[in-house]
Amino acid sequence: MRKQGQYPLHKLDPLSKLISLFCIAMLAMHWDKPLPLCGLLLLLTVSALSGAGMSWGRLASRMGYIAVFGLPLFVLTTLASPGGGEYWALGGIRISSEAILYAAAITLRMFCLFISSLIYIETTDPQDFVIMMTTRLKLPYRFVFGISMALTFLPLLEQERRSAAEARKIRYGRKPRGLGERFGVWRENLVAVFAGAIRRVEQTAGSMETKGFGAYRSRTFLREVKVSAGGYALMIISIAAATGLWFLI
Repeated sequence: MRKQGQYPLHKLDPLSKLISLFCIAMLAMHWDKPLPLCGLLLLLTVSALSGAGMSWGRLASRMGYIAVFGLPLFVLTTLASPGGGEYWALGGIRISSEAILYAAAITLRMFCLFISSLIYIETTDPQDFVIMMTTRLKLPYRFVFGISMALTFLPLLEQERRSAAEARKIRYGRKPRGLGERFGVWRENLVAVFAGAIRRVEQTAGSMETKGFGAYRSRTFLREVKVSAGGYALMIISIAAATGLWFLI
């Protein structure tokens, strides 16, 4: 089995991947038809599996989270969208084909934005992100550091949630039964993640204060993150593809 760092997207710099992420987001927001968004979603899925090294199980679990919000969005958008085209009767409700297609596009757009952001988080080192954004884009390092904390904390909080869930499974000795027990387990896991987030924020704030973070207007870094040839190629391909698809579709 290959190590995670040996996958192509892990070797690229944060700036080139960020530009590619913006191009994907622009296309996802521009398209309002399900077919091109399905193609984009398929491309992102292949990138997550082969480019970022994510397993099917890990990707499916992440998709399950967004499906919790995507399915209600699909239903509400279908009911609220203006009618047109053919109509189908579902009980006492008339649903148009155009409303279904529009709702499907909105839901697929959410999945595309979520997966593209997930790929970026999974393949980007927060330290490299801070260095690149501060040295290349000349952004304030305090602002960039705040974004990098989000990139760092999200995987850690997910790991804590998984550990808390496994601990509760061992404590119960069986799977939760009924909605009441399932809701109780979900609530306990949420409290554990929230408590862990507060604890990590306090530890990070104390460490930053001890090291004098923010005392100076500028900051130097021990190492430099450079844009490789593959990074330049990714930026050029992403911009060219986004520009062409923007006008073609």
